[in-house]
Amino acid sequence: MPVNASESPFVTATTWNALGEGRYQGPIRSEWFQGRGAYGGMLGGAILRSMMRELNDPARAPRSLTMHFCAPVAEGEASLAVRLERAGRQVTHLSARLEQAGQVACFASATFATSRETPLVYTDARPPKVPPPGDVPPVPSGMLPTFSAQFDYRWCAGAVPYSGATEARVGGWIRPLVPAPLDAPLVVGLLDAFPPASFARVQGFCNGATMDFTAHFYAPLPLAHAAPDAFYLRTGHSRHAAHGYADDLAELWSQDGQLLAQLRQMAAVFPASR
Repeated sequence: MPVNASESPFVTATTWNALGEGRYQGPIRSEWFQGRGAYGGMLGGAILRSMMRELNDPARAPRSLTMHFCAPVAEGEASLAVRLERAGRQVTHLSARLEQAGQVACFASATFATSRETPLVYTDARPPKVPPPGDVPPVPSGMLPTFSAQFDYRWCAGAVPYSGATEARVGGWIRPLVPAPLDAPLVVGLLDAFPPASFARVQGFCNGATMDFTAHFYAPLPLAHAAPDAFYLRTGHSRHAAHGYADDLAELWSQDGQLLAQLRQMAAVFPASR
């Protein structure tokens, strides 16, 4: 079944108006909120998609994206400035700044590069053993932040947030409710769509916010062999939390067990009353 990307809410939310000379503008809508501001997966997707449009070179695929979240991004218009930092023979570096009300709310950098001929080809990565998505019930609406209504979640890995688990692991199957091709911006959205794994070890509710994250892309995108309504397994675990901050390493897998990308983030953890 062909997919009309223009019908995808995620594609719409991450495709901003091009104003020329690296400038973009887009609306931040409440349906994409997470707590006090917009969720980082949508913002990262919008910035990466704008960078890809500015570069306009399909041979140079996204290899990494780093996002720094300086302030909550509020409902309303936001502006984005994309800058080409350097273009080499095989690698290009871009940066971007997202502003609201004249203040920087996010800034980002990304690396794009062509494929290279290499004798070094291997993977030791293996997904965890989980039931297939059709055997896992959907997560009821209202249990996750507002933006999660745009996705179909099937929780099946690790524990749920705020359960006081002994291990900081969370994850499960996920897909957009409206099918969309799995391109690099959507990969960022899916990787950032689950709560930080550290929240599984919290007993009772607490608040948190992403300070920064870095995504690395390992598969050619868009993923050509995936069905339009395919699920993807998103896993996450945390190994360290102290002084109000926790790490998180998330991975995204295809249904046939291919590691597509990973995302490492630093989350700030606040008391419940904040």
